[in-house]
Amino acid sequence: MKRKLFTTALLNRLKDVFTRNLGLKIVALVFAILLWAYVLVALNPVRSKSIDDVPITLEGYTDLLSRNLILVNSDLGMADVEVNATITNHSDLDASRITCRASLGTISAAGTYRLPLSVTVQSNLGTVASVDPRTVTVEVDNLIVKTVPVKLELTGTLPEGYEVVAESMVSTITVEGAARYIEPTVRAVATVDLTGRTENVEESVNVVFYDKNDNEVTVVTRSQNNPNVTVRATISAYKLVNIRPEVTLEDDVYYESINQVSPASVVLYGTSEALAAIDTVSTQALVLPAERGVVTRDLTLVLPEGVSLKRGQSSSVTLNAVVTEKTGETELEVPLTYTGVGSDLAIVDGAPTIATVVVSGPLKQVEQVTPESLAVKVDLAGYGPGDWELIPVVQGLDQNRFPDVIVALQNQRVQVSLASTVTAETTPQTEENP
Repeated sequence: MKRKLFTTALLNRLKDVFTRNLGLKIVALVFAILLWAYVLVALNPVRSKSIDDVPITLEGYTDLLSRNLILVNSDLGMADVEVNATITNHSDLDASRITCRASLGTISAAGTYRLPLSVTVQSNLGTVASVDPRTVTVEVDNLIVKTVPVKLELTGTLPEGYEVVAESMVSTITVEGAARYIEPTVRAVATVDLTGRTENVEESVNVVFYDKNDNEVTVVTRSQNNPNVTVRATISAYKLVNIRPEVTLEDDVYYESINQVSPASVVLYGTSEALAAIDTVSTQALVLPAERGVVTRDLTLVLPEGVSLKRGQSSSVTLNAVVTEKTGETELEVPLTYTGVGSDLAIVDGAPTIATVVVSGPLKQVEQVTPESLAVKVDLAGYGPGDWELIPVVQGLDQNRFPDVIVALQNQRVQVSLASTVTAETTPQTEENP
């Protein structure tokens, strides 16, 4: 209870202090502000201010390069600087007002050097009291130039129906940099990811360097930039279509041909819209002679508008055409002739008088064969009275005129009956005397 009474009394007393003579207190506050302003304007005392993370820069780097030397690591980090400055300048002091330099002017050979830092404050805003660190360590190497072969590697998968039809890039790249990095380098690779691409590629690609053991090498160049090359790749839609030879015959009534081309198909490149309208591609026109034989010709492809062949792909195909005569078949009714009938024999009525001959072969020759060109005969020589089944023989076809014509009887056998023409005589019997 006593503690509570004490706390209450203390609070009341403080309240009296802050509420009584309020005007006097306000006057005292104004006076204090004026006094502080006087101190700043009239006296402006010097106080120290710490400025952190001041970038460390180098001077004389161009001269170092002219001596065929290069800094291996140009990132020297940051410094913390303490500056003595009047109170009124403190607000203007920051890292942008401080210059912290290390000079490379005394370096004349490759090696490791500890360089003192030179720090200045801009616009006379103050003086440097201290700097941390006071020195920086730099490593210098010989500057050399080397030409390295560079290879293009295309990775990823293009959308279905698209292909890289052409690519180009320099075959070597010249790099200039620190000897420790450049000397082990034996090759370089520029990689382009083609995943999902349908448009042509033209871009600068950073190259990756490798040593003789295929270990990746980090190259520090004179320009401090990653070496790069320009890569160009032509991406096009493509379609495999069959080749249709444009071949006709001088005489297509009696001749025909079997045409084959090699290759039988070709890959066309162009826009997807142009390719969608193409099912086949034709060749230049060729007229084959009306004669049997094999014809071999090189024919040029006739490409539809809006498409092309892949660079280096031949625009001609080889035609192999086999020309043959068209074949045909016809039936001719030819009179049937019987020969060799014995003088005492006669053919019984009902024997066939007409034979059906099937004529086949080259159509042009078949059409020229007439019934008058043929004779069908049955040789009855040696046959006596009775019924006989015989084979007729087709004769009369001129083999010089119709060398490839084949004739055959529709019915291979005929039924012929022969009868004797001699009348039988009776010999009278005589009676013998006993």
